Amino acid sequence: MKFFDLKNPLWWMFLLAFVLCLFGSGSSIIYILDEAKNSEAAREMLQYGNVFRPTFNDVIRTDKPPFHYFFMMIGYKLFGVNAFGARLFSALFGTLTILMTFIFTQKHLGDKIAKITFWILLSSFYFIQEFHLAVPDPYLIFWMSLIFFCYIDFFISKNVKILWLLYFSMGFGVLTKGPVAIALPTLVAFVHLILVKQFTFKQILSFKPFLGLILVLLISVPWFYLAHIETQGVFTEGFFLKHNVARFQDKMEGHGGSFLITIGFVLLGMLPFSLWIFRALFLALKQKGQNKFLFFCSVAVVVFVTFFAISATKLPNYTMPCYPLIAIVLAWFFNEVLNAKSFKGKYIEWAFLILIAIALPVAGYIGLSLESSLESKKWIALLLVFIPIGVVVAFYCFIKKNFVISFKIISSIFIGFSLLLFGFVFPQLTKESPVEKFKESIASHRPVIVYKRMDAAFPINFNRTYKIVDTVEEIETFFKEFPNGVVMTNTRNKDEINELSIFNQLFSQKSLFENHTTRVYEKDQSK
Repeated sequence: MKFFDLKNPLWWMFLLAFVLCLFGSGSSIIYILDEAKNSEAAREMLQYGNVFRPTFNDVIRTDKPPFHYFFMMIGYKLFGVNAFGARLFSALFGTLTILMTFIFTQKHLGDKIAKITFWILLSSFYFIQEFHLAVPDPYLIFWMSLIFFCYIDFFISKNVKILWLLYFSMGFGVLTKGPVAIALPTLVAFVHLILVKQFTFKQILSFKPFLGLILVLLISVPWFYLAHIETQGVFTEGFFLKHNVARFQDKMEGHGGSFLITIGFVLLGMLPFSLWIFRALFLALKQKGQNKFLFFCSVAVVVFVTFFAISATKLPNYTMPCYPLIAIVLAWFFNEVLNAKSFKGKYIEWAFLILIAIALPVAGYIGLSLESSLESKKWIALLLVFIPIGVVVAFYCFIKKNFVISFKIISSIFIGFSLLLFGFVFPQLTKESPVEKFKESIASHRPVIVYKRMDAAFPINFNRTYKIVDTVEEIETFFKEFPNGVVMTNTRNKDEINELSIFNQLFSQKSLFENHTTRVYEKDQSK
């Protein structure tokens, strides 16, 4: 059956997933720090025509390899330099991840569990949100998921074509996020082979690791080598030492904390069904002899989450490549266990889900009230009242043994939540960002410089780079040359802010959900 045959359910699943992953991607501006820096680096790469020297505001950017930049540049070519162009292929790779998960699950666990997996992923609003962002993670999630699926598929079937797809994926995974695309799958495979008592020389050689490594290096090394030459070693040192080794050993940018934070990220990332993950993993890990595919998925989840739990730097997106595997474990659990009459303590997770559902509109209202720039938007939180109502209805259906209807209601509620977030809530909130206020308040023809630092969202939203100065004397020189110019800053240093009091402040606007404020000044014409 051909994929584009409309009778093929894969076509409709692809379309549904793509619409959900893409919906609202062009409705809100780029304002998150990571999105701003990644999308701007792609814009500058396109503008300067140099794919081996990534920069942000004309300064070499060593944070990430180039794979996502290439697709953002294609998006810019197709739809212009804007949020939609930057986010388009994130949505596509998210869709392919969901579809791929369905296909491998269907092959190894059957059609029913595959369909449940599909709906669990679509319902996980925080996971779906990642595919609305112009960052490398949607691409990494795809490649890492494909690596995991190819590994276990080859382990079971010994199909050599799948093995080469594994190493092909690993090579592009390295181009997406670096050595982690080799290290983590290798660690997962090592633990898995130990647990199934297959860690033998013969088994290892069956994976053709040396030929595989050659393929991975052929795909990834040329770009890193040319970037090393083009940046005179700056990218190599910054990326491999700072953004790989240092991130694991030391917390970066304040993103540290207890191992419980990582578990919390997983629960958030796969809500609403993640509340059943502990019970599901416990049972899935007992399937070593009965279900090779399921056992591997559960082992991979435990290893992946544990790795980032002990890592010094902790971020919500780090564990996302294992979320498709979590969805599979949950789907198996719901299919095999929830209908069992002997299921004990079955209301515990429901109690937490109802509390979370009630908390969403309440916390949203309080949170928006506390943000001075968003206080006028607090009414938006009231739109979320359908979530607790729907969850209570789903719980009632569960009590009445209508498990399928209960599952469908929960899925529908949280898919609707995603559509509301991406199509209405985020576009409304971003209207209060410093970028939007700057557009409203400052004429586009006025020259601009930056004092000390700026909100990272400005370059990509204005399609330009900014000169940064460090002294008031440089600002005064700028005003002599451009009397109608403006200077902006988001420095948090009080002394530096006081130094600018000799100028006329035009406006100030706090960044959304971040602890810095953009202030814009012009020359005081009275002096």
